[in-house]
Amino acid sequence: MNVSLVVLTGPTASGKTAAAMALADNFPIEVISADSRQVYRGMDVGTAKPTAGERARVPHHLVDIIAPSQSYSAHRFVQDARLALDDIGRRGRLPVVVGGTGFYIKALVESELLAGVPPDDELRLDLEALQAREGLAGLAARLERADPKRAAAIDRANPRRLIRAIEVAESRGPAGDSPTSLPSMIFGIDHSPEVLAARIERRVHAMYAGCLIQETRALLESGVSPDAPALSGVGYREAAAVLDGSLTLEEARQRTVSRTCQYARRQRTWFRHQLPVHWRTPETIVEALAAQLRGLDEARRS
Repeated sequence: MNVSLVVLTGPTASGKTAAAMALADNFPIEVISADSRQVYRGMDVGTAKPTAGERARVPHHLVDIIAPSQSYSAHRFVQDARLALDDIGRRGRLPVVVGGTGFYIKALVESELLAGVPPDDELRLDLEALQAREGLAGLAARLERADPKRAAAIDRANPRRLIRAIEVAESRGPAGDSPTSLPSMIFGIDHSPEVLAARIERRVHAMYAGCLIQETRALLESGVSPDAPALSGVGYREAAAVLDGSLTLEEARQRTVSRTCQYARRQRTWFRHQLPVHWRTPETIVEALAAQLRGLDEARRS
């Protein structure tokens, strides 16, 4: 397979940023972030965003690009990522897509998944009304009628994903076998469940110690709605509950750990069924990525 793009993925807290930083020691890489929360400005602690030092060392694209009051979609990610890929290539650098939002990665490497289907505001209003009347089951049933294949693969607990899938299905018809538009090699960091759970617990405690509550307060005081998509992620919801008095700090920490572990399990399952990921241990992931990048670098120089 003639690979043109290297992707690094894995569950939350698996060490993707650290692996990317290690690659930068030997390759002229730039990172395209495939993270649906790191796009938001002012959300640093709760998204485990690369630090200012890491971003100064390795350019990161699609980080801090919109306000938390705005929405972001897989369709826009693909558009933004393609622009970044072109820009990085023109400057003779090597792009590496890094992130855990699997649907974004799938949309980028599979040309037919979202091609030519912009968000439809009128349809979204209709679907939001359907959700209000019939809940997630109503959205899932409509997707089943439009495209059983997508309905079987999607996270039915996520209304935004259901609504977007209906948009795509009703605009383009049922999905076929999507051809790969960007020949890609996708690597994933594979921890044991026990090790990953311990890493998640350490990260969550560091987030609360690192001003997650204060960051959430600042977002809310700036006018961001508690119901904004940006604040629906794990951690921010619990921090907001501390601020309104419905959870103690310790309850919020424990709930964040539990919900993050659940999310990581869903990510692992999704990756294994939806993307051709080459799983590597933390000890071997950097060399696996480096071997692939050497080939790309040689092809670029020839």
